[in-house]
Amino acid sequence: MKIKKFTCINCGAPKVNEYKTPYIMCDYCGSFTDIDFTLGLDKWNESGVKAMNYQMTKMALMSKMQGAMQRGNKEEYKSLQRDYWDYYYRTYPAYMPPSIDDGYKYRDYLDVCAESSTEYGFDPKWQTYGAEQQRLQQMLTYYNDGTGNKVESTGFFRLAEFFINMTKDGMRVFYSNPKYAVMHDLIPEQVHMKMKISMFVQVWLPYLTEADQEKFLKMSGFSMQYVDIERPAGRTGECEHCKAEIYIPDGSYKVHCESCHKNTKVQQVFKCMSCGAENNVPEYPAKPIDCEFCGVENRLIQRLFG
Repeated sequence: MKIKKFTCINCGAPKVNEYKTPYIMCDYCGSFTDIDFTLGLDKWNESGVKAMNYQMTKMALMSKMQGAMQRGNKEEYKSLQRDYWDYYYRTYPAYMPPSIDDGYKYRDYLDVCAESSTEYGFDPKWQTYGAEQQRLQQMLTYYNDGTGNKVESTGFFRLAEFFINMTKDGMRVFYSNPKYAVMHDLIPEQVHMKMKISMFVQVWLPYLTEADQEKFLKMSGFSMQYVDIERPAGRTGECEHCKAEIYIPDGSYKVHCESCHKNTKVQQVFKCMSCGAENNVPEYPAKPIDCEFCGVENRLIQRLFG
């Protein structure tokens, strides 16, 4: 079968196993590495009733948030933001980043979502950005091409360019804030950026002509290149969590299970490249790790793809 072409942002390994969710996990180091927005769109379109109910609940929460903002009540606003993100991920669990794989990480992630949303919501700079985005969106014009309503290109790409640049600026500020340091491990900046952009893509893609779709996908950094799965040497094993069958490529340290969406450690120790001593494989195998005995830095997966 064919899958979209993805390369791990941490270890450089290709995607070799089939995936069933919008989030792409590396088959060698277990890193959360990319997004397939088309699967995200499929999940959204699975149930029109669910989508409608979600939108209604979201609007009600947003109305309460607006009231809290007008009263200058940051604590109430933050609490409502946390309620919203919790509702969002419980309604659409397929959108939950697979790196958020236990209750503690989920709690920390919701805290970051609520805190950062509140910080941006009350910051005049981001309020100005939001007003400009709304102005550009209100200026859009539409037409019917016989297949449905389409948005006029010039205005749309003006909006898209502004949104992408605004999001890049937001990501830079967000990931430089020590309050959100946990996010470097939970969702890498490059992938988080794609998560934000993918939501924008999913909303607007149906309103674009084929030519504009291609231009927009290239502009937003989403691949439409499909490749045949080339399964390297390896073996079958079972997920340590749900016991489903998984394929383990030779040289891998963590493999993501598409049945329960958790990672399985397939190697527990590694030998130091300098002294040969056995060390425990770290939680994030793509990161450099110093030998516990001689202190030499080891890169576990670089030898394969670095």
